[in-house]
Amino acid sequence: MARGSAVAWAALGPLLWGCALGLQGGMLYPQESPSRECKELDGLWSFRADFSDNRRRGFEEQWYRRPLWESGPTVDMPVPSSFNDISQDWRLRHFVGWVWYEREVILPERWTQDLRTRVVLRIGSAHSYAIVGW
Repeated sequence: MARGSAVAWAALGPLLWGCALGLQGGMLYPQESPSRECKELDGLWSFRADFSDNRRRGFEEQWYRRPLWESGPTVDMPVPSSFNDISQDWRLRHFVGWVWYEREVILPERWTQDLRTRVVLRIGSAHSYAIVGW
């Protein structure tokens, strides 16, 4: 059994090592090409944490139906970042609950002219449970 395991590792080792090296370089991230356009959404986003007692005020008042600033005070939050570490607001330091991000972007003209154009939103870093709308 030990010999079989050694043979399997000898065969799979270089393959797994090659995959690890490929992932390290971001092989699976979208890359610009003649047929693929990428638009980075990094930068400052409007941000608001739901500090209500039940942490559901944003859903109950439907903050997603209008600009976020209309629902109450927002702050500029850099993305990507951890809101727990960026803000000087002590309530955010150990906050657990729903937070809301919003940003307006200008789409490339080609994306909006051809209705058959497939647009994929790739979230590079989010909590294990997130809701995305547009």
